[in-house]
Amino acid sequence: MLLRAIYSAGVLMLLLPAVTHANESNKLLNMCKACHGESGMSRFEHIPNIGWQNSDYLLKQLRAFKAGTRQDPTMTKVAQLLSEADMQQMAEYFYLGKDK
Repeated sequence: MLLRAIYSAGVLMLLLPAVTHANESNKLLNMCKACHGESGMSRFEHIPNIGWQNSDYLLKQLRAFKAGTRQDPTMTKVAQLLSEADMQQMAEYFYLGKDK
């Protein structure tokens, strides 16, 4: 019984970083959706529609914002928050129109 409890606690501790990262990624994705729309179709005239845009193109643009070679007051700041994995997730989400 004690061994089972220790094993369960160990498994949970190993999974916690993945769950924490998933929650953080979801927060970042929700931030993107707030401006670009749930499916990438923005309801704001001045914010581009990125739904179904080629994922390689989106990834290239996010990297450019992060590197500062493409400038936008909002996107440059947002891209600074994203890891490479986050940028890949965002590009795939808006290309496919859903989470994997």
